[in-house]
Amino acid sequence: MTRRIGLFLLVAGLGTATSALAVEAPVSDTVCAGEGAGQRCTVSAVQPFADNRGGLGELSISAVRDAACTSLYIVFDEPIALARPVTLTVDGAPSQRFYTPRQLSDLANALDDGPQTGTGPEAGPPEFTRFLTQVAERAIADEDAGPEMLRRFAAIKEPRRIGLTCGPMERLMPLIRSDRPLRLEFQRQANSATQVYHWPRLDRRTVEFRLGGLLEALDRAMPGS
Repeated sequence: MTRRIGLFLLVAGLGTATSALAVEAPVSDTVCAGEGAGQRCTVSAVQPFADNRGGLGELSISAVRDAACTSLYIVFDEPIALARPVTLTVDGAPSQRFYTPRQLSDLANALDDGPQTGTGPEAGPPEFTRFLTQVAERAIADEDAGPEMLRRFAAIKEPRRIGLTCGPMERLMPLIRSDRPLRLEFQRQANSATQVYHWPRLDRRTVEFRLGGLLEALDRAMPGS
């Protein structure tokens, strides 16, 4: 079914924490390939941040634009805990959660074959259940369910990176362009098995930054987009 194909393309394309100030990530590189409608440009930046254990961390941020849309990818300097929530919040909009490829595959299967249930860590989150209920009750037409799934949930988390693709980015772009701060919250993967004195909140991270400079660099690289 087309929902599974769309999901495949999506995946292939891809305490209290101490918060850094929402500073502009300095643009470090712009790379373009192709011409005309086939042109694709990537603008990258490195965002350092202070963690809550007295150390420093670093995010590698890339904004990618082609004829279809602008997408955002963030690479971590250490593995993150996939079983814990990863969220990106732009001031003025609800938080965007990220999902594993397995979770998104289960959701696509539920749309195609009927709801599936699960009790493990990959069981669908509540927002998936609400979405499937809307589809079942025809609040969302069946032919619109696949595109709506991508619009809401096309946000992937992997051990070392996350990706925010066309649908979610389209909703956030006006706010990002108005220089609203972004806040990324995640939890770093513990280096060893949980110990008696292990405090999970020490592994939580919050990073605040702005992306206006990245988008302006893309505008300069692709003035007609």
